[in-house]
Amino acid sequence: MATPQPRSFEARLELFPELRGYAEGCCSEAGLERVAIDRLILVLEELFANTVEHGYSRLAEPSGERLVWLTIVAAMGRIEVAYEDAAPEHDPFTRAAEPDYTGPVDSWQVGGLGVALVIRFGRNVRYERTEGRNRIYFTILASLPGA
Repeated sequence: MATPQPRSFEARLELFPELRGYAEGCCSEAGLERVAIDRLILVLEELFANTVEHGYSRLAEPSGERLVWLTIVAAMGRIEVAYEDAAPEHDPFTRAAEPDYTGPVDSWQVGGLGVALVIRFGRNVRYERTEGRNRIYFTILASLPGA
């Protein structure tokens, strides 16, 4: 089997449906259950929004292309993901903690949901900065329908 190649997407919120369609297609072709696909989409939506709103927005100069690269390997009850951007260096897991939603609504932490979702739904979660890119790797466990 050939090594999967990353697919690039322009990092603009209104273009997320293109990334979503690609991810859903990869998982559907592998015959994975809908609940696992939905978890993946939820995580990707949070990561993508963070890249657009907090990552690339920190760049001083308007650059030409602001891309996100996504590599998905979906097979045998698992979805392996590499999510990359070229925004300023940021390891979201250095101070990651599960948000506390037990108290009154006005005491809830704002932000951090995307990181919490990656940690909750993902396995083997890790971050690295390589070749000018932030890279987040994770696996979502799934089962085949009817299994």
